Amino acid sequence: MLNRYAQFEHINPLIYRIEAKVRELDTIIEINDNDNEEPPLMTIYSFRECSTDIKKVMPLLIAKMLFDNHKSQTEQENIKNTVHLIIDEAHNILSSDSKREGNSWKNYRLDLFEEIIKEGRKFGFYLTICSQRPFDISPTIISQIHNYFIHRLVNDKDLEMIDNTIPTLDKVSRAAIPTLSSGCCIVSGTALSMPVFIQVDQIHKKTYRPSSDNVDLYKLWKQ
Repeated sequence: MLNRYAQFEHINPLIYRIEAKVRELDTIIEINDNDNEEPPLMTIYSFRECSTDIKKVMPLLIAKMLFDNHKSQTEQENIKNTVHLIIDEAHNILSSDSKREGNSWKNYRLDLFEEIIKEGRKFGFYLTICSQRPFDISPTIISQIHNYFIHRLVNDKDLEMIDNTIPTLDKVSRAAIPTLSSGCCIVSGTALSMPVFIQVDQIHKKTYRPSSDNVDLYKLWKQ
């Protein structure tokens, strides 16, 4: 293009893709000058309505911004505050088997989160991941996790990954994973001397409860 040798019909699809990406980013990014505002105690980033590409790009940019800012403002010997980054549906962001992006971009994305989970603890930056498909997550990231809350899993690959990754699980706990009831989980890791079965109580008020209940087929079909 710079030397005027490129033919427009050859680069036109690329220009259209760039314009489409810019339009997508414009719908979710707003730039302002409120640098002096006190940061909130908790910030929630929701990408429910975003495309698959945005779901991979934006968490990467946000995580890099938070980690670099915290690391630059924190001395390892004098940590005054911590940052806790919690990623829900982590298999969409930390997948090591993505076919939607090039290898160089995928490696860069995984390298950043692997650096956070390996080096972040020294600076008071902690990563918590939640996923229904742990097998899809990078093995390097899974291997650096210290504590696990294991709910019901039935997929053979997920169970095999847990069997090879969590040495603190005994045979009885492993065998119980596919039969765990709703809200029941196994807690295992460095924080406990042995695996513990716990039951998480459901929030009674529906206004505070996440919209994750299964459809009551009996009640629906009865109508």
